[in-house]
Amino acid sequence: MKKEEFEKQILDHLYIVKIIAGKLHARIPGGVELDDLIHTGILGLIDAVKKYDPSKGTRFSTYASVRIKGAILDELRNLDWASRSLRQKIKEVENAFESLEIKLGRPPKEEEVSESLGISLKEFQKLLGESRGVGIGVFRISIEDEANLSDDDSVKFHLHSDTDTPDLVLEKKELRDLVASFIKELPEKEQLVLNMYYLDDLNLKEVGKVLDLTESRISQIRTTAILRMRAKLADAARKNRVHEKEVV
Repeated sequence: MKKEEFEKQILDHLYIVKIIAGKLHARIPGGVELDDLIHTGILGLIDAVKKYDPSKGTRFSTYASVRIKGAILDELRNLDWASRSLRQKIKEVENAFESLEIKLGRPPKEEEVSESLGISLKEFQKLLGESRGVGIGVFRISIEDEANLSDDDSVKFHLHSDTDTPDLVLEKKELRDLVASFIKELPEKEQLVLNMYYLDDLNLKEVGKVLDLTESRISQIRTTAILRMRAKLADAARKNRVHEKEVV
């Protein structure tokens, strides 16, 4: 590819970098500059232009999106957004959700989880706010697999892991089906938030307007839903003896 063609390809697709960087930036705690994510995303775009093979039948925009997102997520993992103490607290919340659901036979309320943790509801909701960068982080779909996900897949989460969380590997279709089934088991409001946020592609503020709740409260509900699902996914992996390997 000639230099002029290369540069034009980069310039024509910079908007993808800005969109992806903006969405990821909205999901992580403060302290990470949007410009830093954009710069990292541009490196992913450059890599995509260099490696793109049109003979494989994948649209360049789809291929580039995966490379851009992968580059930014790798950078965020390197930045280690959550302190070790916060990750420990997140794990304790996951365990509380799991044990209480077994005990109660239903998804526990936030008040019940906070009580089991020995903290007030206000402290618990503050912890949810601090944990808003958490993803469904015990599973990984490889970048190559994610490139093959169709536009109409029912679940479009990028599943990645924290720096010291086991990387539990499942078949791609089985994982998507499992996640979709767990969404249906969530309380109604949490289902609505996840569906609007991930599937309808609304941001937190837009979801808040639909449900007449503050952006902060929507963020807390989303985090609660994700922590419930992390607990369910980890439990399912243990029960099915899914292979675990430490993340490097």
